[in-house]
Amino acid sequence: MTTDRRIALGDVGRLIASGATLGIGGGPVMITPVALIREVLRSGARDLHVVASSTGGFGIDLLIGAGACASVEFAQIVLNEFGPAPNFRRYAESGRIRCLDHT
Repeated sequence: MTTDRRIALGDVGRLIASGATLGIGGGPVMITPVALIREVLRSGARDLHVVASSTGGFGIDLLIGAGACASVEFAQIVLNEFGPAPNFRRYAESGRIRCLDHT
């Protein structure tokens, strides 16, 4: 007997608490789980520890820009041909986010 562990997208917010570790897959621009990220932001969770698998971009930049991240682990966070991820760069350069670079 298999247990179905799927949840509705609208239920994501109640499962994400402030201070949680959140893994985000996808890519810099395409295949980013934007609907999931929107629900995380709507939950009001803060001080998240985000792990990019392996390259982060648009979605992680949204989380950073919204002030939801305390730290981010990454190989790179870019927007491909559109250049660097602006929120990531601004927060990293000012020291407002802890960066764990795994390049």
